[in-house]
Amino acid sequence: MASPSPKATRRPHAKTRTGCRCDETRPSCRNCTRRGVTCDFNVSAQRTDSSPRAVHNGVGQTPTQSDTTSPIDTSISHQPTPIGWFSILDLELLHHFTTSTCFTFSAEPMVRNFWRVNVPRIGFSYHYVLKAILSLAALHLARFKPQRRDVLIEQAMVHHNASSSLALPVLNDLTANDSVPMFFFSMLTTYIGFASPKESDNLLVISDGVMPEWLFLFRGMRSVIEINSVAIHSIISLGFIFNTGRQMNEIWEANVPPEHEGLKELESTVRFYVKDPHKLDELSRGIESLKRSFAFFYGGNYNDDQRLRAAFMWLFKLRDNFVNLLKERDNEALCVLAFFCVLLQRLDYTWWIEGWGVHLVSRIYSVLDDGYRLWIRWPIEEIGWVP
Repeated sequence: MASPSPKATRRPHAKTRTGCRCDETRPSCRNCTRRGVTCDFNVSAQRTDSSPRAVHNGVGQTPTQSDTTSPIDTSISHQPTPIGWFSILDLELLHHFTTSTCFTFSAEPMVRNFWRVNVPRIGFSYHYVLKAILSLAALHLARFKPQRRDVLIEQAMVHHNASSSLALPVLNDLTANDSVPMFFFSMLTTYIGFASPKESDNLLVISDGVMPEWLFLFRGMRSVIEINSVAIHSIISLGFIFNTGRQMNEIWEANVPPEHEGLKELESTVRFYVKDPHKLDELSRGIESLKRSFAFFYGGNYNDDQRLRAAFMWLFKLRDNFVNLLKERDNEALCVLAFFCVLLQRLDYTWWIEGWGVHLVSRIYSVLDDGYRLWIRWPIEEIGWVP
């Protein structure tokens, strides 16, 4: 275990995010480059002088300045929190995560217990995981405490920015020891991207107002898994998590998806109008994968966990060229994404996905030309959104 982090300058509680997108605004992560993998993982924070590696927080140890002071809920106390100590609100958030939030990720008892017991324990050694836990817990609690919503959302952003700033140096020089905590950090950050407010000035929606940040965050999680698959899969305690994923992938690949009228019409329209063979191939593959995911929602006896995994399997299987089309706001690619919004709407019962089906299809509709808006009439009507 590494020694305690050296002192770092305290950062102000900014409401805005600054960040790095390896494939757009900064050079690729050194870790990704030397393995020949493009990393889409976005960690949104500035570098700090403090070390993000594992640290000890022994009882009675003198607090360091490696942890920024978080705002305290005014309903609890007006007294400043000593630097390096958790506020009462932070302790409340950790309690909420272990008694409520952790149970919303899966219906499988083993998975739930792992999130409840093991992941916080990882966070005590890797503070970027712990702060991500507190951020997500604040977003979850804000749904049930409307009178404290503003304070909780602000606290979520503070912990999210701190978590990202601690994780960025680790991501740029990832080692086998960091692979598991980074995997859970990336999962938590993806949940945070979904669960954050969806206002027009949402901190987690990129500037063009269409593409959600969680799409790139999810792609980043895939990069972490691909780059460090050997180290992650070697952890015995994670076996049941990845075994479920492997089984799901086998079902997803083996099933022959039934014909779907909405997707069949989209595919015919794409083949008629798109003349570029390379672009046509990317769009066709995206639609074909979407058919497999749709099969879990429009047929078969599948449970909620399987449907959730099936939807995200489509995001996981997307090829980089298709993602690049989305980044360029390509009309045809956005139309395919609009059909994915139907699956998000079917998952609306999941608290961190709630509202994304309507929200995303409305954003897509707002940037499409009138002609392309006709392409997405089926998902609009299926979702029940009125333009």
